[in-house]
Amino acid sequence: MSARPDTREQILDAAETLLQQRGFNAFSYQNISQPLGIRNAAVHYHFPTKGNLGAALIDRYRRRFHAWVAAHRRRGSDPATLLNGYFAIPLNYLRHDNCVCPLGVLEAEFNAIPDDMRVATRALDAEIREFLAGVLRDGREQGQFQFAGLPEAKALVVVAALQGALQIARVAGPTAFRDTLRQLKCDLGMDVRSATAAEGTGPGAHPSRETN
Repeated sequence: MSARPDTREQILDAAETLLQQRGFNAFSYQNISQPLGIRNAAVHYHFPTKGNLGAALIDRYRRRFHAWVAAHRRRGSDPATLLNGYFAIPLNYLRHDNCVCPLGVLEAEFNAIPDDMRVATRALDAEIREFLAGVLRDGREQGQFQFAGLPEAKALVVVAALQGALQIARVAGPTAFRDTLRQLKCDLGMDVRSATAAEGTGPGAHPSRETN
């Protein structure tokens, strides 16, 4: 029998879903406490300010992403496997009630979030793009990817396309995201038939709650 998550983790889980569905500035502590059956004071006990809560969310997401990358490295995953695994993350967001990328939310609201969250958001953005640039560089050197220009620039295109496509999919439907992913893979010289094959192989059952 698995142990029940503690209150702090339940709060973070609820806040994470709200962040991805509504945006950071569009939910209150009451939106967290009411569904959990706890008082606002319990949320304030763990996170005295909303900025503290946001910083904790980003820190948790960074730790998950680091763990996810480390697990792939231990398995000796090649660049194509790593990139398909990364593609699975937004695919899982899409399946989870049309959630959008947490980094995309934070970047969209960057001018309206506390300073400590801005620092953490910049760090997360840099880590993800550095990871992608390395994967793209290695994959091109090994003949798995084909693209012109710098890997760092291509990584930026990949991140921007995936984040934007998740937003568009809310209006135009999930096909818009899958078409974008298929085009990205085509542009990289990858097998487009696997555009959705990686779905479910990313960080976990919930798109960003893995053990990342």
